[in-house]
Amino acid sequence: MTQELTATFDLFPDSAAHDAGTEALYALAFGPGRHAKAAARLREGNSCRRDVSFVALSTEGHLIGACRLWPLVTDQGDKALFLGPIAVAPDQQGQGLGGKLVEACLAASDSRTGLPVILVGDLAFFEPYGFRRVLKGQIILPGPADPNRLLWRPSPSLDVATPSGKLLIQAVP
Repeated sequence: MTQELTATFDLFPDSAAHDAGTEALYALAFGPGRHAKAAARLREGNSCRRDVSFVALSTEGHLIGACRLWPLVTDQGDKALFLGPIAVAPDQQGQGLGGKLVEACLAASDSRTGLPVILVGDLAFFEPYGFRRVLKGQIILPGPADPNRLLWRPSPSLDVATPSGKLLIQAVP
């Protein structure tokens, strides 16, 4: 899925140098309540996969977008990545930058991990990227979430069944 952008930016792999800017952008985009969501529990104490996570920097070097993927495993042993949060600076929204970040993360994930990707989000936005709803009760988040917003995308390179079970943080060696 591609869209014409009017913003001028470059995408870069995420790095520790972007952590403060990314956290500030997430705070601006989602507010203080973002830590209470079930998805936040999958990030607490977890380390994002920087090799498949991206930031967008304006030509002036300002961080204007970020999207991260996090390693997970289910209590049934299924490995997956969790996408989110994805955020775009308010003055850059509505131009497709969020979609470009999602595309970059998914392409990197497909080539480097071959893992399915799970997220909590709007099907109308994510369906063009290959996401579909998880069957009710198949994947369990560590806290309440709207089951209609729990989505997954299989890796295009593997014939993998939908992960199942309770999502847990996967310790990365």
